[in-house]
Amino acid sequence: MPTHPAPTPSVARTLYKTLAVVVLSALFMLSLRFSATVAGLVDRLAGTGLWLAVYRLAGANDATGQERLIVMAVALVCCLLAVAVVEVADRLISRRLPPS
Repeated sequence: MPTHPAPTPSVARTLYKTLAVVVLSALFMLSLRFSATVAGLVDRLAGTGLWLAVYRLAGANDATGQERLIVMAVALVCCLLAVAVVEVADRLISRRLPPS
């Protein structure tokens, strides 16, 4: 059974997905600011032995360096989570729409 290559996504669709990733990333990062639950989770994770090893590995010896590393990790996790959400939503929408 031959498989057909997936159609190339349009530029508009790519722009919409990119915008959605940026907006979702920002919303996820804002949840850290406005949700005590999320902030508490990050605080607990930042104090684990694994993070202490990451601090040493990254050369984050002072509080400023450690905070900078935490902010970078939060931004990365929020972006990856946003990409995953957008991809799942895109696939669900693609299944529901008739082929063009």
